[in-house]
Amino acid sequence: MRKVLLISLIACLAALAENVPLPELTPEQKASIEAAIPGKAVAKPAKPRKILLCHMTRRNGKAVNGHGSIAWANYALELMGKRTGAFTITIGNEESDFTAANLKQYDAIIFNNTLGILLEDPEKREALLAFVREGKGFLGFHGAAATFVQHPKYDQFPEFGVMLGGYEDGGHPWEPRDTTYVKIDDPKSPLTAMFKGPFTVSDEAFQFREPTLRDRLHVLLSIDADKVEKGPGHRILPQRQKDMDFPISWVKPYGKGRVFYTTLGHNPQIFTDPILLQHFLAGIQFATADLKAPMAPASTK
Repeated sequence: MRKVLLISLIACLAALAENVPLPELTPEQKASIEAAIPGKAVAKPAKPRKILLCHMTRRNGKAVNGHGSIAWANYALELMGKRTGAFTITIGNEESDFTAANLKQYDAIIFNNTLGILLEDPEKREALLAFVREGKGFLGFHGAAATFVQHPKYDQFPEFGVMLGGYEDGGHPWEPRDTTYVKIDDPKSPLTAMFKGPFTVSDEAFQFREPTLRDRLHVLLSIDADKVEKGPGHRILPQRQKDMDFPISWVKPYGKGRVFYTTLGHNPQIFTDPILLQHFLAGIQFATADLKAPMAPASTK
C-alpha cells in the first residue's frame, strides 16, 4: 500500500509540473511572422551557436496557461535562427534542463515570457546564475521580469533579479492596447541601429521596483514619460513617480556574461514587426558574444 501511495504521489507531482500545451499557430499567423523575419545575421557567428529557450509558466507549483504570445515568439525565434544562420534553438521546459552539465552545450538562455517559480532546487538555480556569470548569455522577454515572483512572497530568488537587472512590480501602468511612446536612449548602440528615431508601440509596459535603475543598466529604449498619460489610474510606483524612468530594453553585464532584457513581447503582434525582430536578433547576437556593444551602466535618461 505504501508503495502504491508513493507512486501515486510521484505521478501527482509530475502532473503538476507538466507544461500546458501551446496553441497551434494558423497558417496566416505563421505567414505574418515569416514575412517579418530578418534575412541575415547582424554579425557573422564566430561558431555555431546553441540557445536553450524556456517558456515555463508556473503558479503554486502547477503549470498554467501563459502569455498568448509565447507560441508566436517561439516560432519567430526558431525561424530567425534558421534563416540567418546565427543560432539554433532548443526548447527546454524541464528542471532537468538546468543542470550545470546540460547547460555547458549552450551559448545563451532565453526566458520567453516565463512566469512563477521555475526552479526550486538551489543547485539548478546556481547553475543558471553560474552559466551567465562565467561568460555566457541570458535574454529575457517580457514576463521574464515577473519570474520567481509569486504571491504572497514576491521575491523568491533575489539574485535572479540582480542578474536580470530588475524585478517587475506593481503591475503595468500602460495596458497592451495603449499606445506607448518610445525613445532611443543609446542611438549609437548596434542594438538600436535599426530604429531611425522615436517610435510608438502597443504593448504592455512594465515598471520596476528598484529605487534606481540606471546605476546597473545600460538602457537602450525607454518610455517617453512626457508623452504618456500618468493619471491615478495608472498606479505608478512611488519610486517611479520620483524619476519617471521606465526602461523597455537594456543590456548589462553579470560577471563575465551578457544580459539582454526587453519588456516587449506581451502582444503576439510584436513578433510580426520586422524592426523589432531586428532589435531582438541584435540582442541575441549580443548575448552569444557575436555582436559587441557597450553594456556599462549609463545614467543619462
